[in-house]
Amino acid sequence: MLTQSNFQVLAAAIRAGRGALSWSQQELADRSGVSMPTVARLETSSGNPKLETVSRLIGAIEKGGVKFEWNQVEGFTLVFTLRKG
Repeated sequence: MLTQSNFQVLAAAIRAGRGALSWSQQELADRSGVSMPTVARLETSSGNPKLETVSRLIGAIEKGGVKFEWNQVEGFTLVFTLRKG
């Protein structure tokens, strides 16, 4: 189960990953198959997201080129690789 503190870190990670890609909430929703209101709720640490929802969002962001490195104590680090194309 996610604690409120962990949920806030997760929400910040998703916002940061989306921001690194310059994606709107709607674009993340479209790419992940999650509704835009769900993305908005999760990014504001509201509700209680399912693991599948979080996995879809993180998966879409990682597919976009952002890698998350998780640390139980310190939170997360984003590694962003700019793709040529």
